[in-house]
Amino acid sequence: MAIQIQYINGIRFRRFIMTSAQRINQTKNHLNDINVFPVADGDTGTNLAVTMNHIVMGVMDFRKNSFEEMIQRIAKFALMGARGNSGAILAQFFQGLAEATRGMTRLTTIAFSQAAVRAAEQATLAIANPREGTIITVMKDWAHYINQLAHRTPDFVELFKESLNKAKKSLLETPNKLSILKKAGVVDAGAEGFVNILEGIVDFIEFGKLRTLKNDEQQSMVPLIKKPLLHSRRKVKFRYCTECLIEGQDLDKDLLRQKLDGLGDSQVIAGSGEQIRVHIHTNQPDFVIAQVGSLGNIIETKIDDMWEQTEDVAKKTDNKRITLVTDTTCDLPDDLIEKYQIKLVPIAVQVDQNSFLDRINISTKEVVDYLENSNHHVTTSQPPYQYFEDVYQQAGQESDEIISIHLSGKLSGTYQAACVASKKSKYHDKIQVLDAKTSTIALGLLILKAAQLIEDGLTKDQIIKKLEYHIKQSKLFVSIPTLKYLIRSGRLDKLKGLIGSMMHLKPVISLNQQGAFEEAAKVVGYQRLLHKTLELATQFAQNVKNPCFGIAHIQDVKIAQWYQKELKLRFPNAEIFIAEGSPALSVHIGKGGTAIAVVGN
Repeated sequence: MAIQIQYINGIRFRRFIMTSAQRINQTKNHLNDINVFPVADGDTGTNLAVTMNHIVMGVMDFRKNSFEEMIQRIAKFALMGARGNSGAILAQFFQGLAEATRGMTRLTTIAFSQAAVRAAEQATLAIANPREGTIITVMKDWAHYINQLAHRTPDFVELFKESLNKAKKSLLETPNKLSILKKAGVVDAGAEGFVNILEGIVDFIEFGKLRTLKNDEQQSMVPLIKKPLLHSRRKVKFRYCTECLIEGQDLDKDLLRQKLDGLGDSQVIAGSGEQIRVHIHTNQPDFVIAQVGSLGNIIETKIDDMWEQTEDVAKKTDNKRITLVTDTTCDLPDDLIEKYQIKLVPIAVQVDQNSFLDRINISTKEVVDYLENSNHHVTTSQPPYQYFEDVYQQAGQESDEIISIHLSGKLSGTYQAACVASKKSKYHDKIQVLDAKTSTIALGLLILKAAQLIEDGLTKDQIIKKLEYHIKQSKLFVSIPTLKYLIRSGRLDKLKGLIGSMMHLKPVISLNQQGAFEEAAKVVGYQRLLHKTLELATQFAQNVKNPCFGIAHIQDVKIAQWYQKELKLRFPNAEIFIAEGSPALSVHIGKGGTAIAVVGN
């Protein structure tokens, strides 16, 4: 008997949203690539991913059965995390859905479809000059279709599956409604992102659980081939993408529109009487912020230079010949991952019987919270090789060569899984898998070196040869404030750990040339631990040429900044990066643990 869903409540809709966020995370690079309207700045996928991920963080531990309570929270976090044109429009869609469902604990298909129509209307009203052929078009077409369909079926399974096909048809029509899309040979990126959200919902309905979705071209990516976007790279009239989030009482959207009239284009004003997000392309960002601030309390601003962004997109488009793949233990800052379009395969984090994906649906802070509650058993495990297959499939379609660099094979089966997946991939001739013989921020620095070598125009073989040299010229030093997490994760024998803890020993862990753990030092006392870690990193750096440094910390940026300051005194010309350690790293070293990586040239 086919499954039927007669109503949706808060818990069910929360699961819909979380699966949709996964889908957006997997398609964001494709959405960035086809982003030509309103500006070809290559960030639509990233903006939608940031927006959806912020919602996920807001509802992760929020388990209310009431649809009203859940959608109110979703709308709140969507507005707080909204980025870009599409993110702001999506936030207003959720706001409209929340306003239309006040007092409702569960929704029938008719109630939901009526609310969706109102939400699409609210999203349209948020835009100063809405254009057909964008996310708004697909939203409206989908909402009006389900409003008709809901009167024929009480089943949400049928409602969402049939309406997804309607949304895809609407998406395929976007190039016929917006000439810039037709010239580029693409559909609207924001509109495809909305379709991806619906795909996530349908996937949950069909499979009944959260899963890693395959980035199947036949499922979501329409059969259009992007042409060179030279016509889209011209400098746009308004240079700065400006965003503000304000809070207040009885905020007036119409008055705000009047104040911003004539100051730019791509204006979106989303939110409620208590909180509003403003998005506008302008040449006067400071004046825009002042105008917005006159109506309420500004709690966030963001200004992006779109002239620079479009130039970056042009460079990325020209340098698609080699794609980098790594795993989420690399601990590179997010801005560098986005800049170099590095593809990540997530490590699995197991909390009791629940499995999470590192950096996708669990954060470092959440892992630390679980660790500090001794009732939870927290471990990590390698990704299934299918995860690599999915990434290689996408990378193989986009590029001529693939370099896949992963944490030490002595520490995890991740490298081996990558090797298996590369052999099974139909793009196996393109793929070179490399064991970095290290992990965390040291792996990140090697990835960064590879990205820079790609920019310099080196071939895959030349890059691999240089990376093998850099691996030999690299070292990682990890300070361990407490042994209890190494014991709990199984990395340290319980008896040895117990003896060490009783003696108040604090080790500095490193990796040898084969990529296996070794003890670099052990001291008594936290301050001695910090100074010993710094001393070891300094000694190694003095023996390599032109060292660069990376510092990863677990919920203690002040210690990372202290390391950075001390290293800068010793190596004033060196590059020094700071990043928060991944959830996977935090499992083993706990709060306050830090890692210093040194890589020589």
